[in-house]
Amino acid sequence: MITRVEVVARPGPGGRTVLPVLRGSGQLAVRRTGPTSVHLVATAFGPLGGDDAEISLVVEEGAHLTVHTVAAAVALPARQGEAPSVQRVRATVAGSLVLAPEPTVAAAGAHHRAELLAELAGSATLTATEQVLLGRAGEEPGRWTGTTRVERDGRPLLHTTVALGPGAPGWLPPVAPRAYAATVSIGSTLPVATGQDAVRLPLDGGWSATAWGPELHRVVRALESLGGVDEEVA
Repeated sequence: MITRVEVVARPGPGGRTVLPVLRGSGQLAVRRTGPTSVHLVATAFGPLGGDDAEISLVVEEGAHLTVHTVAAAVALPARQGEAPSVQRVRATVAGSLVLAPEPTVAAAGAHHRAELLAELAGSATLTATEQVLLGRAGEEPGRWTGTTRVERDGRPLLHTTVALGPGAPGWLPPVAPRAYAATVSIGSTLPVATGQDAVRLPLDGGWSATAWGPELHRVVRALESLGGVDEEVA
């Protein structure tokens, strides 16, 4: 299935944010749920292997946008073959953008690829979170590959790819975490911090934090214990 979502946030009268473009097709509908927030709502089960989703976000200077999802996404294997499911987020930001989706669960036999490309301009700010669980209760883990690239005025600030699950080169026992969480924040600076299987590192004008382990709720708490994470996505 092909899924396309488009959201444009623009400054309006009195400092409000207006959303002149809200479009969703395929597996996702988009609904405005607050003065500056939208939720993506699944309209079909999945994603299934072979599904292709692209989410386009434009936040103009002076506007604010927060993007949530209604529920966790469960990535399932293809009915035939081994094609991965793919979700690409393309964000062009001159204002302020927060991406705070619910977790992605990669079911046994599935391979889900998530990509985020954020192009920031001027004093734009960004906070993007990712939470991943490999396998549902009582089943073998699936596979997840995530790529995040953040640029400001065409200059790269962060480019990283994380691959987890069976077949991923760096996912070998005993280094085989089933849960992973990450946050990248541009617009505020924080120093290096470390915790139990968690680390926060500074970026130029921002920071990036990751945590990993066997259980997602513990991984999320480990990330929050570094400081700065829960405040940014509230």
